[in-house]
Amino acid sequence: MATNSLSVPRFFFISELLRDQVIQQPRHVLGTLADLEIKLEGRYPEVVNLIVARPFGRLPLIVPFSMVQSIDTHRTVVDVPAGTELSEYRQESERILVKDMILDKRIIDTDEYEVEVVYDIHLLYADRRLHVVHVDVSNAGLLRRLHFGWLARLLYGDLRQLKLLPWRYVQPLPSDLGRFRGDVKLNISREKIADIHPSDLADIMEELSGEERIAVFNTLDTETAADALEETEPRVQRQLVATVRRERIVELLNTMTPAQIADILEILPRVEAEALLSSLAPETSATVAELLSRHEVRLSSLATKYYLALPEGATVGDAIARFRDRRRRYDVVMYVYVVNEEGILKGVIDIRELIQAGSEARLDSVMTRQVVTLSPHDTLADAAREFTQYGFRALPMVDEGGRLIGAVQNKDLLAVED
Repeated sequence: MATNSLSVPRFFFISELLRDQVIQQPRHVLGTLADLEIKLEGRYPEVVNLIVARPFGRLPLIVPFSMVQSIDTHRTVVDVPAGTELSEYRQESERILVKDMILDKRIIDTDEYEVEVVYDIHLLYADRRLHVVHVDVSNAGLLRRLHFGWLARLLYGDLRQLKLLPWRYVQPLPSDLGRFRGDVKLNISREKIADIHPSDLADIMEELSGEERIAVFNTLDTETAADALEETEPRVQRQLVATVRRERIVELLNTMTPAQIADILEILPRVEAEALLSSLAPETSATVAELLSRHEVRLSSLATKYYLALPEGATVGDAIARFRDRRRRYDVVMYVYVVNEEGILKGVIDIRELIQAGSEARLDSVMTRQVVTLSPHDTLADAAREFTQYGFRALPMVDEGGRLIGAVQNKDLLAVED
């Protein structure tokens, strides 16, 4: 099986790497990956050594990460120079091991409340280095640890839906941290954890050098790259737009709502913004131009048509399958809208409730029938009041006959009001 060259940036979860074979070129099996040793320098800890378990009770080996030639979720290939004798691993107080010392630890916030448990660790390779970038406290992380990775991918395939805490929110690890003692503490309170962006890719890219940032950005799929571009600070947005191929930028803009596009074009030099605007479809270009003018913005201009709407008789299994196959096409991913044959909105289901329901259950048996809706005639202020009162991430828009015609995301409304 082919491995992935380390010249290509890539994300991994440590649960996907542990217990995989570590092979010394050309075909000698050193053992299996048992752990990763990290050094706590900079914002994101760097992996410095592989800890390789060996059979027959022999002590594990320490393999410097600099010797890694390729790595994937099946095996890791290393190149140990001729004459080099690898050291045997022995526990030392200054060593920090990801699996033994961080996984399964409690997450404690600044007020000493237990918030979550670390189920997995999210890693990023860039510039021939491997860094810890997130701790995974999601149910998907737990499923991966229980060797149900296929189920985690089915239910939580999109990184944006996971509960990943950026490492930058983790306090320096305590000196007494060990396999069975110590907690991982945050430098934010419990109330603020919900404000952390699920993937936080933008924060990661802002920490990389220019070349590393472009390399990572170019490996992202269209939907993820669009989200990262939207969330990064203006300085990084300008660099990406100026460096990445024009066709690629236009492709990303075409996946965004007009409000998101306007937010990005607004910080670009006028000539660059006008060139990109002219590359968009005429209808989209006109809507974005209206938003950029900041005059008499209509709420309907913010509505997206990329959401999941299914008939009342569809099952939970049908909805999950549709999400799995087409989730990257949707702007609204937290809700399923239920409509009748005429397209009239009959109910809504939160995706979390959908996952917990039985796969054979009909949508009309689990949906919420009292739905908060918006009208094309509502103002931005009307929508802002509804979002403030109910705290939803998106609200459906219906016409005078109750037919579902769009959905407005809270983040798009905020982008216009800023």
